[in-house]
Amino acid sequence: MNARRLWSCLKMQLRTFYREKSSLFFTFFFPVLLMCLFGLIFQNAGDTKYTIYVQDQDDTALSHNLTDVLGHIKNIEVKHINKTKDAEKELKSQDGNFLVIIPKGYQDTIIAKKTTDPNATVNLTVKYDPGDSSSGIKLSIVSSVLQAVNKGLVGAKDTILLQPSSIITHKFSYIEFFIPGIIGMTVMTSAVFGSIMDDNEYKQKGIIRKLSTTPITRSEWILSNMIYQVLLAFMSTFLILAVGYIGFKAQLFMNIWLPIVIILGVFGFVGLGMLVTRLVKDAQAAAAVSNVITFPMMFLSGSFFPVDSMPGFLQVVAKVLPLYYANESLRAAMILDDWVGAATKAVVLAVFAVIVFIAGVLGTTWKQD
Repeated sequence: MNARRLWSCLKMQLRTFYREKSSLFFTFFFPVLLMCLFGLIFQNAGDTKYTIYVQDQDDTALSHNLTDVLGHIKNIEVKHINKTKDAEKELKSQDGNFLVIIPKGYQDTIIAKKTTDPNATVNLTVKYDPGDSSSGIKLSIVSSVLQAVNKGLVGAKDTILLQPSSIITHKFSYIEFFIPGIIGMTVMTSAVFGSIMDDNEYKQKGIIRKLSTTPITRSEWILSNMIYQVLLAFMSTFLILAVGYIGFKAQLFMNIWLPIVIILGVFGFVGLGMLVTRLVKDAQAAAAVSNVITFPMMFLSGSFFPVDSMPGFLQVVAKVLPLYYANESLRAAMILDDWVGAATKAVVLAVFAVIVFIAGVLGTTWKQD
């Protein structure tokens, strides 16, 4: 292994990359553009307000208490409709989709329930749009409140109490979820596209044939390519993190698993690219094959949205894709500070990287096809 020849190969690759403006854009600026776009769209996703319209026809202390309880629930906004107006017409005029009508006699019924008539009941009317997904959330909230009120009227006390406790050290935002995913996606696309496109371009220009006549060995060429891809991965990661911290005030854990997963991802995806290179004969076909490999992984591996939100059969597909393990390992390390979880996913990624990289190296040859 000759360090001077290795450096010459690396310098040539960096200069070629610098001269390709499209490569600069898709490696550095496109991931940042995506992060800014998704970050701005979803930065307030956890603060969604749900509006519930209430018409209090009883207008008593106990009916006011019920609306106050609803109004104090996080992310619920209660808007009142005058009891003298047509409630449904008012709801439609204000583009609402959920209405609770407290009937006249509500307070009298509750007092009777507590004193003279244990079988007394009162019906609250709920009008909602079943086609709106938020209506189901509102109906569940109102049902829970009424269940608690009914329990209080009966006087029953809970024996088993629920004490929720979060397993994460801080509440993370969408952008903090997205940053590890965009890092994993950038490592994948840069490594796969880079290894496939560069190799086929060098073949078409006859560079591979010329390299075979120089003192440069195949191992030196492959190692220089790996160092080049790792450098690009670390530079793009640094840029993504800088924008995340400065532009979105992201709070992420920085630990040893970030560089480990990046390096494993580079080895795995470069190896995958080298394998695919043996199947394509020109740059146009290489671009098509690169898209076929990267696009399904990009959207199915949880880069943009949680895998748990996908249909069951797609979750199964996601868990056989290497990018899923890169994303999940990065999230375990950067969001949860969970070293065990990060290591578990990284081991799977490492097995994939070793297998495909060795296969890719064995399939790489100086011989011109």
